[in-house]
Amino acid sequence: MTDDLPVVDFDSLSPKDKRKTLASYYRRYPDKFIDEIKEPNSNIDLYFYQRIHLRILFRYTRVFITATRGTSKSYTVILAFVLKCIMFPGIKLFICARGKEQASKITQERLEDIFEHYPLLRQEVRTLTEQKDYTRVVFHNGSSFDVVQVAQATRGGRRHGGCGEEISDKNFDGDTFNEVVIPLMANNRPAKCGGTDPNELHKSEAYICTAGTRQQFAYELAKEIYGEMLEGESAFYLGNSYELPCLFGQLEIDFVESKRLSPTYPTESFLREFGSIWTGSSNGALVSDINLRKSRTVGIAEYEHCGDTNCEYVLSYDVARHPGKQNALSCLTVIKITPREDGLYTKEAVNVYSMEGQHDTRQAKFLKQKVHDYKARILIVDIVGIGSGVVDQLVLDLGDGFPPYGVINNEEYDKYKDADSIPMVFAMDSRKVETRNSKMMQNIMKVFNAHDIALLKTPHEGLKDYRKHHKLTQLEIYDQPELEIPYIMTDSLCEEIMNLEYRSAGNEGKIVQISSKIPKDKFMALMYGLWWIHMQERVGLERKGAYEFLCLYN
Repeated sequence: MTDDLPVVDFDSLSPKDKRKTLASYYRRYPDKFIDEIKEPNSNIDLYFYQRIHLRILFRYTRVFITATRGTSKSYTVILAFVLKCIMFPGIKLFICARGKEQASKITQERLEDIFEHYPLLRQEVRTLTEQKDYTRVVFHNGSSFDVVQVAQATRGGRRHGGCGEEISDKNFDGDTFNEVVIPLMANNRPAKCGGTDPNELHKSEAYICTAGTRQQFAYELAKEIYGEMLEGESAFYLGNSYELPCLFGQLEIDFVESKRLSPTYPTESFLREFGSIWTGSSNGALVSDINLRKSRTVGIAEYEHCGDTNCEYVLSYDVARHPGKQNALSCLTVIKITPREDGLYTKEAVNVYSMEGQHDTRQAKFLKQKVHDYKARILIVDIVGIGSGVVDQLVLDLGDGFPPYGVINNEEYDKYKDADSIPMVFAMDSRKVETRNSKMMQNIMKVFNAHDIALLKTPHEGLKDYRKHHKLTQLEIYDQPELEIPYIMTDSLCEEIMNLEYRSAGNEGKIVQISSKIPKDKFMALMYGLWWIHMQERVGLERKGAYEFLCLYN
């Protein structure tokens, strides 16, 4: 990042011109200014990538940085703001985040580090106000920067530039940000000599965050700035994965690997937090991020029938396609259904089980145990591919104390029926017209769009509800990991859904995985279960319609 600047004989300049030349130089190379003012015995030095970040923040009007944990992105941006306040007298800058308290905490911590590393910068500060939800720095030259809130209360203020912190937060209000915060930068900074400096970058915007989903405001803004950069405008988009902070010792590779290999840390979360990869889909999303979050309302996971005779349980199973591979899991979704007055069901996914591909007999025994625990009305199993092997075991007497099962919708299995076989298995065959994948996909989209399915809450919220339900002040430390499993599995289910796009293909449709590393086993199990429930609802509505017709004409 070099410039075609004119060569100047510095020694021949007047003192005034020397000051002007240095001011111009440091506005282009702020990292060199840091080198000049740091303490002689200081062992603090900017990393190479921080120098690049500083120069970009000083040279471009709109900057978007997507960086992983450990990149010191907040430190670098706040350092840039301190330097801008010193080098541009009278400038007013702001920092904002989803919550004013969050932004204040980040700013105060980074200012403390910066002034400790470079004490001379602290001497340029006239006043520093630090409160729980407010931070304001005023410099001797009339410059200032403060923390503002993304809320209507901020309306009407005036600033010359600003930074949005962690705008990829799912609860970040992009509409309010555009309507209230961006208009703060309506005016240019007036130069001390009068008028406006034509060489200055006015209304500068900086955005820093970890990656989020492609359905968020932050992603749309990142695309916008990236597009402006490609068009040659004063904009710059850059990002980095975990390799960069690891290279400079800011992040430990063992910690990163532990997260990558952890079975309880969702793959999609790893891609966002450590890979700076925006996950999910924007335009062709199977389920919107908003609808997915709104569906997570179930507080208590269930491990057996709740005892309410009015409700029933639907068990839906997707069989791993590649036994032995780490990302190939057989998944069981438990959906609790309760009849409604309109002939439909209230649907709640109250548990999700996941296991590596096992021998067909082991999987069959596992499923029979769960059918017994939940007193299930039906067990749905995908029989396309290796799933048929599991059904072959379910129809046999396995000597485990449970009777053999009968398949209710496939005559090919009738020859295995015994006198004590119970009609329990629905063989899901996507090759048949009534259970075609495209129909099931459209149904699950409708269910989420209508907010007609409830999923378990996040682990933190779920355990909070669990404690409240059981009147516990706290959980035993050895109980918590096991209790968290259903909620973590639901997190993983949501990650799978966010990784899927729906694409039309003539009269049919198909789902496409954005990242092939993220499986879709839990999603498929949920989709099968919801389709079976849909078929039951359709039959119920037809019967209800026929009954009402008879009542009307008899």
